[in-house]
Amino acid sequence: MDSGRLEAFSDGVFAVAITLLALDLAISGPGGPSLAAKLGHHWPAFAAYGVSFVAIGIIWVNHHALFRNFSEIDRTLLFVNLLLLFFVVSIPFATSTIAAYLRAPSRDAALAAVIYQGVFEGMSISFAVLFWWAIRHEHLKVALTPAQARRAAIRFSIGNLGYIVGIAIAFVNATASLAISGLVAVYYIFEQTPARGRPATDPEHLPDDPAGPVAG
Repeated sequence: MDSGRLEAFSDGVFAVAITLLALDLAISGPGGPSLAAKLGHHWPAFAAYGVSFVAIGIIWVNHHALFRNFSEIDRTLLFVNLLLLFFVVSIPFATSTIAAYLRAPSRDAALAAVIYQGVFEGMSISFAVLFWWAIRHEHLKVALTPAQARRAAIRFSIGNLGYIVGIAIAFVNATASLAISGLVAVYYIFEQTPARGRPATDPEHLPDDPAGPVAG
């Protein structure tokens, strides 16, 4: 299958998911408390929106970076990509849930945060499987050495572990759990290629590194 067709379909899903995030930002019209008070009361929705918007944006950027280096798209990659998109389109639901329950009694707030982190953990694992399958079946345009592949696996694991930590923290403080998702997103903004910091003359340096920053 042409990767362009797969990316076009995926881009449409990303666009829908990131647009749906804004639906929960609406506040009531004139009447009752002041606008400033309403905006202040609505801060969980703004916080959840900000974290999720940045996360989906990073996922989209890194999805493109990953697939532009795939030399072949097989049937398994198609289904794993669908699994990734399954979790991506679940992010608006998880975002609205944590926004609604962030200030609820601790048990409900914890469950909402667990759902939120669980969706991102599923996304992160799906991303890792995409990359692992491409390496395992030699679908990369520029092959990685075993050392580079191990370094890439460590980077993927950092994201996975971050969301697991977020799940654990959710039972203590749901707001802190949401903040952890934001920190994971910030981590993947920065380039995490295996060749980072290596001189261009190094034989292991890849000028167009397929192991660019990937969320998760």
